[in-house]
Amino acid sequence: MRLNAAPFAALFLTLSAIAAGFFHTATGFAVRIARLEPCGWDDRRVVVVQVLSRGGLRINTEAQVLQREELERRLEQIFKTRVYRYIFLTSDPDLPFGEVAQVIDSAAKQVDYVSILTPSVMNEAKVWNGICIDPNLPRDYIAHPPRH
Repeated sequence: MRLNAAPFAALFLTLSAIAAGFFHTATGFAVRIARLEPCGWDDRRVVVVQVLSRGGLRINTEAQVLQREELERRLEQIFKTRVYRYIFLTSDPDLPFGEVAQVIDSAAKQVDYVSILTPSVMNEAKVWNGICIDPNLPRDYIAHPPRH
């Protein structure tokens, strides 16, 4: 009697997939990667949070350097009257990712999305006229904003 292993392998893979669905649920915050797009005529205003060395933060071109514990309050002020709640995030190149992740966690309490702004995207945006930084948000988010 010869035993065919294919049905057993298929059953094993099916049960493994089902078990993975029951026991593993994704948690965390969805982070996007910024990209370049032609500039549009929408009313989305850009908020860039820069994570600085030595624990500071800078929002856009504001002169004041914030401490990390001030970020949530400042973002709450900025987004109080806005429909779209997302930021671009960049950091000094010498920072460990753990420090950047802490800032993402704080920002996630006030925004819907954090879009990582890579140095290459920033450099290309400076070179090309008529090209803007796009947060790469889900289409449904822009079409049907969560706040009115």
